[in-house]
Amino acid sequence: MTSAVTDTQSANPLRDAGVAQADRVVALAAKAKSASVSIAAATLSEIEACDACLARNDLATILAAQPAADLKSLAPTLVSKTQDSAKDADKDSPHVSTSRFVKAACIRAIFALPETDRPAAAAAWKPVMLKTTSVPGKMAWDPKEFAVAPNAIVAIEMVNPDSMQHNMLVCSPGSLSEIGVAADKLGEGAIGKQRQYVPDSPKVLEIMGLTAPNTTGVLWFIAPAKAGTYPLVCTYPGHWRMMNGKLKVQ
Repeated sequence: MTSAVTDTQSANPLRDAGVAQADRVVALAAKAKSASVSIAAATLSEIEACDACLARNDLATILAAQPAADLKSLAPTLVSKTQDSAKDADKDSPHVSTSRFVKAACIRAIFALPETDRPAAAAAWKPVMLKTTSVPGKMAWDPKEFAVAPNAIVAIEMVNPDSMQHNMLVCSPGSLSEIGVAADKLGEGAIGKQRQYVPDSPKVLEIMGLTAPNTTGVLWFIAPAKAGTYPLVCTYPGHWRMMNGKLKVQ
């Protein structure tokens, strides 16, 4: 889903953006071996430790791609993580932000299982499956506006048939210009490429990393508890003014 940074030796494969998925898997395999656990279990541990790190969506992708047998064995733990995070879903704190991300990653992994292998708790979860496409040469998504309920489980799939890379961030209400200007500034230095042009801001709520041409990006998250209009934006330098949309929580 993401492209490698120029110097992967300087990047932490379990924390940073722009690291090839294969390199992340190698690092996770080493963690799993040292702890005598499955790669699925090691990945879940890293997701919990990741907090707001830029690798979080990639780690969730890797977890969901693990063998069904490993995910099935891990299912009771995955379910327990969703229950723990649900207790404080309507509160606003860094701890809850982390747990909501962990909850989304665990639910995504459970839905990667065949329906017959999913735990009973999954029957109550109703993910809202959204899909959009990057319109070639237009700096736009089609569609670009979505509506979901507060605290809904949301999965956005972004198909990118364009010749350019695009990412997608979900941001706090009213922050589009602030995040966009910050992204343009990131484009002026090497650190921007390493961060995949994601500004370091608490107003960036969810991150789908750079999606290469002719590939598809996926982002699972728990919708905010508070009703409002949350900007969707591509922060590749120069894109944000045209390539933006809205997630309406209502």
